[in-house]
Amino acid sequence: MDWAAAAYRARRQIRVRARVVPENRSLALIDAFAAQGTMSPAALRAHGPADGPATILSLVTIAVHGRGHLPAVNGWYRREGVDFVVHPGFAVAWAAARSCDAPLAAGAGG
Repeated sequence: MDWAAAAYRARRQIRVRARVVPENRSLALIDAFAAQGTMSPAALRAHGPADGPATILSLVTIAVHGRGHLPAVNGWYRREGVDFVVHPGFAVAWAAARSCDAPLAAGAGG
């Protein structure tokens, strides 16, 4: 799996689908998930009302794996008991993709 390409597609999908779930809410959830590596259902629910987190996870799943279900092996995340665990390759690639979103610091870039 090319995790860098997957993270790029996920970032683009979140931007394009901002009318479904606000972009800032989607980014906050995936940023937290990638940084922490694991999230409980309660932590996911803290990122939005009702089906918001499920929709966000679905948007990323479609971007990474295409339409259909999350693969049982080598998916961008998996269930472990009741918790959700992000694939470490996706987490690293997501952080790199998001670092490109950051505004330049004052005086940077020349």
